[in-house]
Amino acid sequence: MLFLHLFVAVLFAAGFWLGSELGLGSFDEASGMDWMDYFYFSLINVTTLGLGDIYPTQHLRVLAGIEALTGFALISCSAQLFWKMMAKGEDE
Repeated sequence: MLFLHLFVAVLFAAGFWLGSELGLGSFDEASGMDWMDYFYFSLINVTTLGLGDIYPTQHLRVLAGIEALTGFALISCSAQLFWKMMAKGEDE
């Protein structure tokens, strides 16, 4: 499951990079963003932690919202799967 969460974060990081390159928005970083900055923001956003040290502007805010909802759904599904595995182990 952890791999799936990281994979989603990488996909959204690529989406943020592509959106920035296409001029759909930017980030508040004045010095520019590199790949690790996009991945860092995506990882913080997909876990719904939301530190706020980097934030998107313009249309990339919509992508950030979609990523947060996706992350919340993934975390919920992972928790449910973990709960079922633990309950199944208790019954045996």
